[in-house]
Amino acid sequence: MEPSKEFDELFADMKNVERSNEARRNTWLAVKGRMEKKKRRVFPAIISLAIVAIASFLIITYLMPSEPEQTAKSLTNEEVIMAVLEREYNGPDEELERLMQEWFDLQSKTNAESQEEYDKLLDSKEYKDYMNYYYSSFSEYFTENELKQAINTVMVFKYNHFLLDNDISIHLEKVQIEQEKDHPNIYRPIIEVSLTNSKGEKIFHTLKEEFIFSKTEPGKIGRYNVLSDSDGIPLRDKIENFDAYVTTDK
Repeated sequence: MEPSKEFDELFADMKNVERSNEARRNTWLAVKGRMEKKKRRVFPAIISLAIVAIASFLIITYLMPSEPEQTAKSLTNEEVIMAVLEREYNGPDEELERLMQEWFDLQSKTNAESQEEYDKLLDSKEYKDYMNYYYSSFSEYFTENELKQAINTVMVFKYNHFLLDNDISIHLEKVQIEQEKDHPNIYRPIIEVSLTNSKGEKIFHTLKEEFIFSKTEPGKIGRYNVLSDSDGIPLRDKIENFDAYVTTDK
């Protein structure tokens, strides 16, 4: 370590004064002791500052939420509705179709004549993969009981198979969400979608659905219903008879 300016000045003074060796030695020891004392004062201060800095960092780290907690945010009811509609009315979903076909193929190849044999089918990888896809797509938005009901009654992904069979794609165009005044947990969105065939021809369709949010599980859908289609014509009919509706629209 290089001598300090103070030490240099004191040492220069020492050399310019006629003194005995013993006096010079005593002076040197005094200066050395003074410098070491100064270092001892500085070094603990640095350690103290470091300890305070580390402690502060640990406290801040502990108090700050982790990244998932920082990014996690409860969805509003309107956002939940939009998430379901975007999943439902943008497609078709070819991965769902692949998983469904694998499950159907397994059933057709397996002669399950008893409940026990059918239960083994339900424990198969094909069935679990198929069901898990539904749950990974919608479990965040529905109560568990309603999602089971929606799957069993084909209320979710309800048009997917028909879109694929007819080589039609669907796209969510516009949504107007209406909340019932007397029952604020009930929402009836007006939904506009477009259908497009392989030639790039497009037609539009409007329908109305109903979302009833659970009172015991806030933020989750407890009931889900299709109320009506535009002009009384079901969306499925437009998918299966697309060419006829293209001609009509023209």
